Amino acid sequence: MLKNKISILVVDDEIDICEMVAETLRDENYNALIATNYETAVDKLTNENITLLITDIWMNNDTTAGLKLLTFSQNNNPLIPVIMMSGHGNIETAVKAAKNGAYDFIEKPFKAERLILLVEKALQDRNLKLKVLDFELKESERMALIGSSTIFKNIKQKLNKIALTNSRALITGPSGSGKELIARWIHKKSNRGSFPFIVASCATLSPERVEQVLFGWNELNSERKNSQSNIGLFEQANYGTLFFDEICDLPLQTQGKLVQAIQDQSFYKIGSNKKINVDVRIISASNKDLLASIQKGLLREDLFYRLSVVPIEVPPLHTRGEDIIDLLNHFLNVLRKDFGSNILKFSSETLVILENYEWPGNVRQLKNTIEWLNIMYGNQKNLIILPSHLPPEILGYNKKETRNDITNQFSLSLKDARKAFEENYLKEQLKRFKGSIAKTSTFIGMDRSALHRKLKELNINIDKYD
Repeated sequence: MLKNKISILVVDDEIDICEMVAETLRDENYNALIATNYETAVDKLTNENITLLITDIWMNNDTTAGLKLLTFSQNNNPLIPVIMMSGHGNIETAVKAAKNGAYDFIEKPFKAERLILLVEKALQDRNLKLKVLDFELKESERMALIGSSTIFKNIKQKLNKIALTNSRALITGPSGSGKELIARWIHKKSNRGSFPFIVASCATLSPERVEQVLFGWNELNSERKNSQSNIGLFEQANYGTLFFDEICDLPLQTQGKLVQAIQDQSFYKIGSNKKINVDVRIISASNKDLLASIQKGLLREDLFYRLSVVPIEVPPLHTRGEDIIDLLNHFLNVLRKDFGSNILKFSSETLVILENYEWPGNVRQLKNTIEWLNIMYGNQKNLIILPSHLPPEILGYNKKETRNDITNQFSLSLKDARKAFEENYLKEQLKRFKGSIAKTSTFIGMDRSALHRKLKELNINIDKYD
């Protein structure tokens, strides 16, 4: 921020001191305002865009006027740093000011260099708080559980209850459905939210080093004749949450040690006989059929029952089509804030296609699709995204099949070719929209009653597409 855009309010009942401090600040290109009493200062704090407050403590025979102004400022805008100044300074006053939220305390008379240094540090502290708030806001947006469908509302109700406990949870669902997001959300909403959330990506852990990574190890230093301790993921997650992503990919031998560590909340580092005690919540996830994995010998049954205290099943995206528009708008808002691009607008036909697409890659695929559209078209103002703008895999366009259909239709009369095309076209649309006449008619641009007549004429039974 440019200094001349920073407004600093100086408050002192002695006008000469106000002017002197204000002039010092103006020499540094800050915008300085002055007030000589509590009421004027409150008015300026309320109506002016104040960035920093410098106030005397003892004003107009009131020994607590400055502290009252500090309290008002903190309640009005806690992001305004406050520097207290006094000619009657003592340690007790400074401590009281600090407890009430003052950034720092300076005793009169003071040197200009000392004041400017304090101002710069206070403004840096304010900027840091703003960045933290901005990061937390973006993180909160990214971690939001988006969806208003009945299916997803039921999941959120369950998660609200789970978050308040320390119970172990096992999340199952297809790839890209948001299992890690749900685990992070549970952690953030729990009483462990201020402690670490550590991810153990079981599929990428080396079988040779997986136990070292999880439990840590002691390494003997031959030169110093002592051992160096390396902490593993369990210790890193102490008081927080350890998330096992794709738990079935963990080696069976390690699964056995994990059972013991979870049960006892303790373990031994590799190469050490000293027991390490921890307080860790375990959340696991898998995209596999876990009972089938037990039968195949990929997952220990005793580990499954210890992890699955609270099972959570995340459905594939295509089963909750009502949530797709909510998710789409959410991703667009995040992209706009991250990249400053235009918010894309979608035609009704395009939205119908997105709502009824199968989404084999689930929420992750939807997010990637929105990012792709943003890259391709985000710099074009007032562009309406039409079906032709969508990636080919969503349109389901198969050039080879299309060529064969056209070749076959060349052997028919015009009337029969038109009928064959209409039949195939309408069957494909009914299949896409799961037999919904309303959605099909909207997409193809035909009145519902006319569509019903056409289906009857072509002998198309809509019940088979439900």
